[in-house]
Amino acid sequence: MKETQLVKDEIFRHTEPMTKRLSILITLLLGLAVQGESLKLGILKVGSATYTNVTVLGSNATDLYFKHTLGFANVKLKYLSSDLQKRFDYDPKAAQEAEKRQNEQDILYQSAVARTELNQQASAAAAKTKTALGSETDLADPISEKSLLGKPGPKLEVDKWLGEKPALEGKFVLMSFWAPWSAPCKQWIPELNALQKKYSDKLVVVGITAGPETDVAEMTEPRIDFASAVDSKAKLSAAAGITSIPYVVLSDPQGIVLYAGHPGAITDKKFPAILARTSE
Repeated sequence: MKETQLVKDEIFRHTEPMTKRLSILITLLLGLAVQGESLKLGILKVGSATYTNVTVLGSNATDLYFKHTLGFANVKLKYLSSDLQKRFDYDPKAAQEAEKRQNEQDILYQSAVARTELNQQASAAAAKTKTALGSETDLADPISEKSLLGKPGPKLEVDKWLGEKPALEGKFVLMSFWAPWSAPCKQWIPELNALQKKYSDKLVVVGITAGPETDVAEMTEPRIDFASAVDSKAKLSAAAGITSIPYVVLSDPQGIVLYAGHPGAITDKKFPAILARTSE
């Protein structure tokens, strides 16, 4: 909220000088009706442009404001004839400084508008993502900016594969973070085995543990029927923000995280709905 207010304040600060410049012409027009007398010129030539029936309304350091046969206009004093420049007290140095300030203000204003537009687009995209993730067929909703949901998941890089490295291309990937000494982790291995067996054409389950490898090798029950790897430095679990196990991260074939949390949400009944939704 503070950032949004700062942007609004910045736009106001840089819009105000532009508004003042635009109001000069309006003020001069109103002054014309009051004064009754103004400098009149039959013809005013400025570069290739020619204005007729000119009534000068006023001037500032850089511009001359006037009305003519076809309406109202303003031109730079630096493009006028020398006699007209003298008449309107044209000072090249002062005009240059004034134009420089105007340009700087315009650039700041345009930058502020661009930032506001980008912020609005980002907010709209975030709202769309949260709406999609919050549908009834999804597994979880993001609760913080650190949530992986709807974002590219951590790259599957491990220290060692315990067996053959699986082919991941074009498939959903369910990374299961566990430890051989954890009883809750062992309880979910049969469920993960069943998922891998039933959806082997669409899903790859990968068990990831910090090891040691010997503990995994010595564990005979339950049997692991899916790919398994050792991440000895726990780089993947750190990237996923894991603080407890068992923990799973489900990504679609494009690597976007659909779910991150307890494996209880990834069931044989739930997975077909996930497949159907992502294929829409």
